[in-house]
Amino acid sequence: MIDIMKHYGKKFQLIKELIKKNDPLIIEIGAHFGEDTLRLLETFPNAEIHCFEPDSRNHAIFEKLVNNDHVKLYNFALSDKEGEAKFFRSYSDEKIEIVPEKYDFISLEEYVNEKLNGSGASSLKPGYPDILSKEYYVNTRRFDTWYADNQIGEIDFAWIDVQGAERDVINGMGDIIKQIKYIWMEFGEDQYQDAMNRQETIELLDSKSFDIITYLSSLERKGDLVFKNIS
Repeated sequence: MIDIMKHYGKKFQLIKELIKKNDPLIIEIGAHFGEDTLRLLETFPNAEIHCFEPDSRNHAIFEKLVNNDHVKLYNFALSDKEGEAKFFRSYSDEKIEIVPEKYDFISLEEYVNEKLNGSGASSLKPGYPDILSKEYYVNTRRFDTWYADNQIGEIDFAWIDVQGAERDVINGMGDIIKQIKYIWMEFGEDQYQDAMNRQETIELLDSKSFDIITYLSSLERKGDLVFKNIS
């Protein structure tokens, strides 16, 4: 049995108190292995979650880990353009004798053979120093065009973890960002090209009519920021 909430209970309790809904509609942009998807499902068993993860390595683990009819997984990257883009797949080439605790749901053999070490730092943006040498391309979509195709309705919560590509994701939402009630996103991943710092992130979301929720947001150089739609 995976103890998926270990070390994360407080964070997800705060999300639960924020949303105040048993069956929220959630979008998760940058879903990695699906570990946060499982935490969202444990927090909101009746949630509908749309997950976006372009890295085939991560996508494969997600499909094994998350088996729930409430979840849909898409294998493309959200950005500000429709088409194809180079994707920088991160990988730390070091000898691994034990899988990191937070990924202990993956066998050591798979973790090594599928080159998963450090895969969470993959991005559409260059800058991370440890990447696989083979060039890799992914399909990209704007969220607003995807939304037009799927018509999922009002979105209660957006989780954005895209390693420096946050600006492109937000701009790719267009006016559909008005359909999102709350946004929880990372900031300050400054090793990536075009990454936003804390103030730049706040200013961008302010221009989209989102106010920062101070008590839930990091004050450090990097971390998480939480925003509420005030439009």
